[in-house]
Amino acid sequence: MASSVAHYILFAADGRIRQSGHCDRETLPELATLFDEGYAVMEVPAAEYRLDIDATSYVRDGAIVPKRPAIEITEYTIRADGIEKVCFAVPAGTSVVHANEIVAIDDGIFEFTTDVRGDHRLPFIAAAGFHDFEVTIHAV
Repeated sequence: MASSVAHYILFAADGRIRQSGHCDRETLPELATLFDEGYAVMEVPAAEYRLDIDATSYVRDGAIVPKRPAIEITEYTIRADGIEKVCFAVPAGTSVVHANEIVAIDDGIFEFTTDVRGDHRLPFIAAAGFHDFEVTIHAV
């Protein structure tokens, strides 16, 4: 008797999908034991499975739900005077990549000021329920 294939996702306690794939259905229960504590494995119906499921969805209360935008405005212009700043709220758990380092935004408020003219493109790693995004700040 041939085994059937199961699509699965590995997700963290915050709902972020860390890995997706497929395996024999009989292997699925063992798969969960291969990962660190704090992760869970769940089977995904074939109709819901996509290769980029981690980019489009997350897990909430045991269900796969679509991510939503984290912010509405993604472009700002400020004076490059070291005083004027951009300030906006981000979902709890969001980080920004700045100077090749991931910086957690602990208070849920992102603030940026600069005295360097030019376009500053900042990628953000959003909390599990939101799409990652990029903000461009034009410093003039």
